[in-house]
Amino acid sequence: MIRPEFKEALVKQHQVLVVLWAFFFCALFIYLWISEFVLAQPGLSAGSDVYSPTRIALWLLAVFDLGTLVWWRKRFLTYEGILAEPGRYKILQALQGHNSPLEERAAGIISSYVTSKIVAFAIIEAIAIYGFVLAFVGHHTRDQYLFSLVSGLLLVWEFPSKARLEGLVREIEARG
Repeated sequence: MIRPEFKEALVKQHQVLVVLWAFFFCALFIYLWISEFVLAQPGLSAGSDVYSPTRIALWLLAVFDLGTLVWWRKRFLTYEGILAEPGRYKILQALQGHNSPLEERAAGIISSYVTSKIVAFAIIEAIAIYGFVLAFVGHHTRDQYLFSLVSGLLLVWEFPSKARLEGLVREIEARG
């Protein structure tokens, strides 16, 4: 049995994820703002053609990141993936107060979930950064808008669900 106060600490990790998610999401608008108002100044962009090696490489990186995200979700963000290897990541400092093997397992699983979710956010954010770089080096603002839109939609899709986190805690308790 997990103590109620420790269960509360586990579920509070949702707040941490929401705050981090908000930072990642707001960064998308910062990239667009910088591109729109700062890079719009004449002479700040190097300019390039439509088929430049940099543009092609960044598009390929974005596609690779999308594939990586799909793989990451299947490997680390499914219930089976999260519950399979609880010791994969270091236990978060906020969850160090475990008093039993079950609580330690719960702390490990929730730490894995939180860490895996943050990695997913970072993969998604990288796509927006590629768009920002394209706008910066070649004034490919349509690419930036497209990359930012994709990143925004993926971040909305990856929004951390409190119900999922609570479900993980219930599953941990049920499995004992």
